[in-house]
Amino acid sequence: MRRHLSATLLRLSKPSLWENLRSLSAEQWLDRRALARLHDLRLTATLRHAVAEVPRYRDFAAGKGLDPAAVSHEHLAEFPLVGKQSMTDEQASFLADDAGADDRLTAETGGSSGVWFGFFFDKRTKEVRRAGDLFGRTWAGWRVGDPMASVWGHRGDVAAVSTARGRAANALLHRTVTLNAYNMDEPTIRDYIGRLTRLRPRIILGYASSLAFFAEYLDRHGAHAIHPVGIISSAETLDPDRRDVIMRQFRCPVLNRYGSREFATIAQQCELMGGLHIFSSRLHVEVLRPDGTACLPGERGEIVVTDLINDVMPFIRYRTGDIGMLAAEACPCGRGLPLLASVEGRVSEIIVGPNGKYYSCQSPRLFGSDIPGISQMQVIQDSIASLEIRIVPSAAWGEASHRLLVERMRGLLGDVAVRIVLTDAIPPAPSGKYRFTISKVSPFERPS
Repeated sequence: MRRHLSATLLRLSKPSLWENLRSLSAEQWLDRRALARLHDLRLTATLRHAVAEVPRYRDFAAGKGLDPAAVSHEHLAEFPLVGKQSMTDEQASFLADDAGADDRLTAETGGSSGVWFGFFFDKRTKEVRRAGDLFGRTWAGWRVGDPMASVWGHRGDVAAVSTARGRAANALLHRTVTLNAYNMDEPTIRDYIGRLTRLRPRIILGYASSLAFFAEYLDRHGAHAIHPVGIISSAETLDPDRRDVIMRQFRCPVLNRYGSREFATIAQQCELMGGLHIFSSRLHVEVLRPDGTACLPGERGEIVVTDLINDVMPFIRYRTGDIGMLAAEACPCGRGLPLLASVEGRVSEIIVGPNGKYYSCQSPRLFGSDIPGISQMQVIQDSIASLEIRIVPSAAWGEASHRLLVERMRGLLGDVAVRIVLTDAIPPAPSGKYRFTISKVSPFERPS
């Protein structure tokens, strides 16, 4: 009864969201050719809008001698690759002329790159992305109106459920308990266990590191009363060891979801836990070699994404910095959506403090990237009592920045030794992906 009431309220209060969810649910079963035709039409519309309304792409088309009305999906490879830096430095040139200030919503990401990036979208984009999130949950066994839990930490998402209105929407519409992954200690975790036991969530969504840590904590303390039918791991690489830990505790499928703040869900595993289905009705995904040419299926390269929904600030051939490969074969589940065989290189670790706090570090701003003088940073935990922080400084870096950063770390972690190293660049991991945190400490370690 409660589930049906929540589903009815959502359908009546968010008709556009409901319709987008219905469309996604139907489109997944189209055959590959039909989906490809639909995808190509939307990609063509995106490129034509960009060359007609966006200064950056209007200049590009003029330089190429392209007729905006004749541009099609086949021209995509001629468009330049872009990234955070270029879209930040030349932000005004990426904004569509036909998108007024009243239509713009703002978002930001520090992401796993540790570089702040602000961007724009509109309400339509927000609703389509929200529908994609709900749609992905259905593959884990969730139905509209079912209770779910989220082990998350992005400040915008946590803030959204900290107000009376946010809590009411969660209770009536979304039935979601959000557990802050950035604020975990023994009393807090015990509270989380009690809340989950009472809620009985059908699915749990969270960071791979937080889910694995939480699962191990439950196992160590003999807590086995939480029984979801599915789990979705997101925002980090779900390696086999973490998946095994989570599945062993919760005894249900663990689906890997790949997404970003810029695009929301990009791809996700279905219930068969094979390749990740690309949400191709609203995104185009390429995997490219270092020279910019397309990788063959099974060949590792950089993931580049084109958004087919965001007309306010089109992301066309956007370099994610993530590493992955396309799959050659279709998924046996019967869905026609194309597949990523794997996504590599997103790894974040639990940072643990002498004060007993645990942090699943998906937020560079939480750890100090917003402090003046920091262009990029990386946190390396050598022991429970010591950290090394590598900083690529800007001109604003100085003693005040150093002091603020040390104070920030000790405020989060307690009596920890902080060693700050200034450097010209922070090299990527062997996978090719930048890692914001590197931990050499078990989250269950305690100071002697």
